[in-house]
Amino acid sequence: MAWTVTKTELSFGNKRGVSLHCVADAATQTIETGLSVIEGHLVGYQSCATGPNFVYANSNASGVQSMGVLGCSGFTSGDNLHILVYGH
Repeated sequence: MAWTVTKTELSFGNKRGVSLHCVADAATQTIETGLSVIEGHLVGYQSCATGPNFVYANSNASGVQSMGVLGCSGFTSGDNLHILVYGH
C-alpha cells in the first residue's frame, strides 16, 4: 500500500514523537516516520476493510530491518488508521 500520511510532531522529554493519520492508497508497504529509530508505537484503527492487519516497527513488511520505518501488511485501499510513534 502507498499511504497518504498526515504528520504532527510531538515531544516527550528527550524523545521525539510523531502522530500519524494514515490512509492506504496503492502498492507500497512502508510508512516513513521521520525518526531514526522507533522505540514504540500505538495503532488505532479507524476503518479497516480486511484483517488481520499488522504494523512492524523498524522493519519493512518483508521483515528486513529498516530503522525508523513502519512496515505494514494486510491492508487494502481506503483503510484508515492513526499511529502514535516515539523514538529518536
